[in-house]
Amino acid sequence: MNVLIPDGNSTWALSVINCLAEQSDIRLFVLSNKKRTATKFSRYTDYYKFYPKADDASWVNIINKEIQDNNIDIVVPIAEEEIGFFIKNIKLISSKAKVISLPNWTSFDIAINKRKLGDFSVENNIPYPNSVFIKDLDSLVNNNDAVNFPVLLKPLKQKGGDGIIKFNSKVNLQSYISENPSEEGYFIQEYIDGYDIDCSVLCINGEILTYTIQKGYLPGHSPYAPHLGVTFIENDDVFRIVKHLMKTLNWSGVAHIDLRFDNKTKTYYVLEINARFWGSVEASKFAGVNFPLLVCELAKNNNIESKAYKHIDYMRFKGVLKYIKKHPSFIFNLNFILNNTETKSVLADPTPTLYKFIEWSKRHLF
Repeated sequence: MNVLIPDGNSTWALSVINCLAEQSDIRLFVLSNKKRTATKFSRYTDYYKFYPKADDASWVNIINKEIQDNNIDIVVPIAEEEIGFFIKNIKLISSKAKVISLPNWTSFDIAINKRKLGDFSVENNIPYPNSVFIKDLDSLVNNNDAVNFPVLLKPLKQKGGDGIIKFNSKVNLQSYISENPSEEGYFIQEYIDGYDIDCSVLCINGEILTYTIQKGYLPGHSPYAPHLGVTFIENDDVFRIVKHLMKTLNWSGVAHIDLRFDNKTKTYYVLEINARFWGSVEASKFAGVNFPLLVCELAKNNNIESKAYKHIDYMRFKGVLKYIKKHPSFIFNLNFILNNTETKSVLADPTPTLYKFIEWSKRHLF
């Protein structure tokens, strides 16, 4: 099976490639708008080609030529930018290859926009933190305390917890906004005292075909970044909320939903929908649900069986290093390190990780 990944430069491409590599008869054809990325150096990448990305029309032509020249069976866009491109241009893509299941544009646009997702959630009785969008400082001053402090100021377009700032008082928030004007406006959300929990899904027409639920236990580089360690659990309340959300959106394809448990109200709130593959997609594979392979199987056969997942702990490779630094004796827990972390993937294909480390060193040390 020949699989085309059109956005090999995306943050999550290497994780998806590692998942697809589990099936030995898959050949991976990777396109990128960067000459060098970690995916270029993966032993699983059969073909890597750089194209400077221009307008949609030229990109459609490039995709169709690659499909034709390489007998592509399935196209797997990974990040939201590329998924949005395929949703908009799906009728122009060669029918010789099948594109993985994708949501319609209306649902996708709601999912990737915090403001629209908030409005949608309120309209459809989906638990969502009390939030407000303001245009400028005057709007904040005159908003009659629509939200209670502390609050989080969230960038409208950034993902992965980047750019989120917590404010404990309106005075501090006003001071920040006055010093940091923005033409896009400001999305403000009440801070929830609780813990993060996530649900990854694969859907067709609003029906969840398979899923995993994971709770973080090892924080990332910031309080709002994805956790480096997760525990896979069952949670009926989380599944019920996500099931209603996906049904209401009539969602098709993959998604990763971030939620937060409120210690005061004992309620789970939807925070964000990642309408793409996600950083812990390999963790789901280790737990028993290989989402990248399943979307290919669904595209090929139009049918998959729901996969049960194991209730395991899993740690990203960065998490392993972070945990060893704090707990040196953990390095002797070889069974966990080999079977419940990315370590085995790194050892099997070390060059991409070495490349990423070199690039990180250039940015931070020189």
